[in-house]
Amino acid sequence: MIVLAKQLAGRMRALIAIESEIADATHRQEEEQAIRALEKERSTQIRSFTRDELLVIKTVMNIGRCERGYRYYANSEHPDYYEIIHLPIELNEHELMQKYSYYLVHKTEHELADRIEYYTAVSEQLKEGMAILKL
Repeated sequence: MIVLAKQLAGRMRALIAIESEIADATHRQEEEQAIRALEKERSTQIRSFTRDELLVIKTVMNIGRCERGYRYYANSEHPDYYEIIHLPIELNEHELMQKYSYYLVHKTEHELADRIEYYTAVSEQLKEGMAILKL
C-alpha cells in the first residue's frame, strides 16, 4: 500500500490544491457558479480514482487524523488554557497503512468515494497523513 501511496502523492496534492481554491473562492465571496464549478471539478477528480487508490487516500486521511504526534489538552477549570501533549509515532509507514486500512478494505469504491467527497477536512488530514508518511 505504501508504494501506491507514494505513486499517488502528486494526485493527492492536486486534490489538496483544488480544495484550497474552493476555500479561497468562498472567502473572496466569488459567484456561486464559480464555486460550484470548482466543487464539480473536485468531485470529478475524486471519482476518477480506482477503488485501491481511494482506499489508500482514505487510509492516509485516517493516519493524518489519528497519528499527528500531538494532542491538545484543555483544562476545564481554566477555559483559556490549552496544553499540547507530544506523543511519539512508534509504528513505521507499513504498519500505519495496515492499521488504518483494516476496516476500510470492506468498503466499495462508491462508499470510499462518498466518504472522501462529502468530508470537509480532506486537505487537512491528507497534509498531516502525507507528512507523517513522508510522501
